Amino acid sequence: MQTIKTHAYIRAFLLGLALCSFFSAARAADTILVSTGATWKYLDNGADQGTAWRATAFNDSTWPSGPAQLGYGDGDEATTLGFGPDANNKFITTYFRRSFNVTNASLFNGVTLRLLRDDGAVVYLNGVEVWRTNMPAGSVGFLTPASVAIGGADESTFVQTTISPSLLLTGTNVLAVELHQSGGTSTDISF
Repeated sequence: MQTIKTHAYIRAFLLGLALCSFFSAARAADTILVSTGATWKYLDNGADQGTAWRATAFNDSTWPSGPAQLGYGDGDEATTLGFGPDANNKFITTYFRRSFNVTNASLFNGVTLRLLRDDGAVVYLNGVEVWRTNMPAGSVGFLTPASVAIGGADESTFVQTTISPSLLLTGTNVLAVELHQSGGTSTDISF
């Protein structure tokens, strides 16, 4: 995770699929909301979480947590995740949640979300989908594979988009990300 700045512009950095970076701004007076190596709650048991897990009020107290980068298969993870009992039929979806505080949401007039993801991801801020990358259009479930497998340099390349700062709340905010494999035989994930 990087930094969020409270002046006229903000960038959000999400370390995708080795879920890490969330917000950063490009002007003076940076405020770090979620740092690159931040600790995330995660669920890697292959269970269908439906949609309730995205909500700010969802109780994730029983979920394990660990610092980013989270994943498996590349050897560069700070937190190694599980993929299930069968290496040839790995869980498709892993879930991540992170709370962060904003002192005054009205100070933000732009947010850039950056994500490192292997293979695909859907990102929610305060329960609202704000971005999907390398995922099909339409309804996404826990068995929906990523559109294509990510490999080579793309596994360590951040992708980015701009999201509306109106979704930020003064006080507690929740970032929720579902990471999807392209298939059960994929060898790694990174967030």
